[in-house]
Amino acid sequence: MPPNLDEALVADARDDHHDLRGLAQPRRMRRARLAAQLTACAALIAGLSLVARERMTAPEPRDWADPPRSEAAAPRMVASAEPLLTLTAAASDLPVPPPQAEPSRWDATRGQREDSVSQGRFDAIEAPWLLVTATDPGVARTEPAPSLFVTLVRRAADGRGLSVTRTGERGVVATRYGSFETIEAVLAGDGSRTCTGFRSLDLHSLRLDGWLCGILGQAPERRAVACAIERIALSGRVAAALGAGETGKGGTGACEPEAVAGVLGDHTGSIAMATAAGSVAALGAGRHITAKRRRK
Repeated sequence: MPPNLDEALVADARDDHHDLRGLAQPRRMRRARLAAQLTACAALIAGLSLVARERMTAPEPRDWADPPRSEAAAPRMVASAEPLLTLTAAASDLPVPPPQAEPSRWDATRGQREDSVSQGRFDAIEAPWLLVTATDPGVARTEPAPSLFVTLVRRAADGRGLSVTRTGERGVVATRYGSFETIEAVLAGDGSRTCTGFRSLDLHSLRLDGWLCGILGQAPERRAVACAIERIALSGRVAAALGAGETGKGGTGACEPEAVAGVLGDHTGSIAMATAAGSVAALGAGRHITAKRRRK
C-alpha cells in the first residue's frame, strides 16, 4: 500500500518542530551566561568606582616632619648642625689614633642632644682610651643628672657591649670647666680595662662626662684625668648658645705644666697624658715602653 501523503507531511512537521526545540535550548544557556557576565562586570565597575571615590575624598598625605618642640628648646636648635665638643690634639710618644666623633643623638620630645668623641679603643691596651660626651639637657636641664655610676653603666653598655664590674676610689679634680667628680671603675668585655670615670659638677647649661682608661691594665692618675678634661673644646657658636659663661672658669687645676713636670712619670697610666703637658720624664718612660714593645 503506497504511503499516504498527509501522514508524510505530518511526520516531517514533527521532525522540524523537534529540531527547533533542540536549537532553542543552547541559546537560552548562552543568554544566561551572558547575563551572569554582565552582572559581574557591573559589580566590578561599581566596586572600582567606590574605591576611586574614597581616594578622591581622602586627605592628601603630609610630608614627614619633626615633632613640635617646646619654646624653651627652640634657641638651642640654632647650633644643632655643629658638634657640641671636640678634642684638641695632644702630642704623645705612644701610638694614639686621632679622635673619632660619634653620631649625634637627639631626643626631639625633650630637646636633649648628646655628642660623643672618643680616642683609642677598648682592645688597644697599649694606648689610652678616652671617651667624652657633652649633653645638652634641653627642656630637662632643671632635672637632676643621673649619678656617675649610672652614667658609666649606660655609656659602657650602649653600643659598646661593655659592663662595669667593679668600682673603686672616688675623688674630685679641678679643671678650667670647674670641678669634676671621678670614680675608678673596671670595664669588662672581651677583656678588661681599669678606667676613671668623670662628670662635671659646676656646669648647668650642659653636662660633660666620660672616662679615661690607662695603658697596660693600669688606672690613669688623677693628673692624667685632669689633662684629658682640659683637652675638651666646645665649639664657639655652640658654647654661646649653651651658656659659655659657665665655662672657662680659670683658676689652678690639677693639670698644670709645673705640677706635671715635677712628676717622674713612673706610673704607666699617666705617661701619655703627661707627655702632652711637656713632662720630660714621662717622655723618657714612654720611649722606654715603646722600645720594649718593639723588642717583643
